[in-house]
Amino acid sequence: MLRLRPTRRMIILYLINPVALLACSQFVGLARAQSPGRSWNSSVACCQRLLSQLGSKVSYPGSSVYISETNGSDSYWSQQEASILSSCRVTPTSAEDVSVAVVALNQGNCSFAVRGGGHTPFAGAANIEDGVTIDFGSMNQVTVNQNQTITSIGAGARWGSVYSTLDAMNLAVSGGRVSDVGVAGLTLGGGLSFFAPQHGFACDGVMSHQVVLASGQIVIANEYENADLHQALKGGSNNFGVVTRFDLKTFPQGKLWGGLIVLPITAAQQQFQPLVDFNAASGAGLDPFATVINAYVYSNTTGSLITNFPVYTKPEPFPAILQNFTNMQPQLLNTLEITNLTTFTDELDGNEPKGFRQLWATLTIGNDAELLSSIFNASDSLANPLLGTVSNLQWALAFQAVPMSASAQGALNGGNVLGISPSDGNLFIVNLGIQWTEEADDARLNAAAEEFLTQATQLAEAKGLLNDFIYLNYALPTQNPLGSYGSENLQKLRDVSAKYDPGQVFQRLVPGGFKIPG
Repeated sequence: MLRLRPTRRMIILYLINPVALLACSQFVGLARAQSPGRSWNSSVACCQRLLSQLGSKVSYPGSSVYISETNGSDSYWSQQEASILSSCRVTPTSAEDVSVAVVALNQGNCSFAVRGGGHTPFAGAANIEDGVTIDFGSMNQVTVNQNQTITSIGAGARWGSVYSTLDAMNLAVSGGRVSDVGVAGLTLGGGLSFFAPQHGFACDGVMSHQVVLASGQIVIANEYENADLHQALKGGSNNFGVVTRFDLKTFPQGKLWGGLIVLPITAAQQQFQPLVDFNAASGAGLDPFATVINAYVYSNTTGSLITNFPVYTKPEPFPAILQNFTNMQPQLLNTLEITNLTTFTDELDGNEPKGFRQLWATLTIGNDAELLSSIFNASDSLANPLLGTVSNLQWALAFQAVPMSASAQGALNGGNVLGISPSDGNLFIVNLGIQWTEEADDARLNAAAEEFLTQATQLAEAKGLLNDFIYLNYALPTQNPLGSYGSENLQKLRDVSAKYDPGQVFQRLVPGGFKIPG
């Protein structure tokens, strides 16, 4: 009798019909025999176990749920992530479901990924080849407590749904600035916010985490219980357990004022001193309601432009602290208006469409106009030669202020592990974002991003203005954000990992994201 050697594709196609899979023990046995140890075959066995325990909450390639979560209406942001084919996906509806899944995956020695919103661009961050992906898309509840001080948010929620719920109640939390970004990833990585001068990073507003540990135990981590775990999760990412719920500090918030101002790229040198002056004023606490995102966007479809996003978290147009930006000319577009968080984060989301290949890279620098100008020039010299040769290219360099008023909030809210404080002075997070369509351009654009980091780092070092902090949510996979938090915080991460995950499940079996350096 002719016996076919099953390929991975044969197994995946067969898994489209899970009932038939369970019935065909001979085929599964043959598949297991082909590759001993942890492999795509063991992930098939884990999918079987999960199917027997969680039923319809497990989906396979070809099913409507699987397609929706990967390339459909709930797809990943980057094409690199969307193109990964996991052996199966688990869509839990409760922390108890997550506990069942984690125990099964641990016992089966199966690699797995955890997806909140799926907005991290690099492949494998929240998806996994030859493994199981836990997708929180059905755990997206947003509920406010009776006295309106805490909002409890499921790990699958995105900021747009959070803000639409809270806007109706004239409330807010310190969260993301793009509506389609997930709550979980942004918050576990720190999280930049419109409310940073008042409330710090998004992680500083987490009052409590609900966490499923590697053992399957469901615990609460806050300042009163498991406080070390609570602090480690404020910037420590996915290294300690699966966070299933975030309880965020909630505060009154009505309308705000903000929008987009577009200028020609020739106005670049007008930007840098106003940015430094703004950062200094914000750091001194002169007006804690203002933020600005300043970006330089190169595109072979729309040309090269400057985009400024000034935001004032009160319904007061043209505040003095932002007038250096609102007065700049010539303005090609101006959408400034009194609006709400839902509308404004939707506007920003419109600038980050799905379906493209994406990468981010980052560094942190001091508050210096000459350095900003030099880094812009380095970016400009790298971007322009690519415009004529890379199809559908968008190259965006952004400067985002982290004033001392923002970094002070960590200690005031129980501490985080990010490793920055007012003693670092007023800082800028520099973010390079590149968008394109063809896989053939991957190597070239990754090399360009690395070259940008090299040049920008050298420029900052030459002026004594390079800060060690690497913002995890913007980092290239070759960067080491957790190592940038400083030796004391890194040791905290190691200690918490050893205490709550003694078998190192989240270091061994969850390869995605950034792992704790040894």
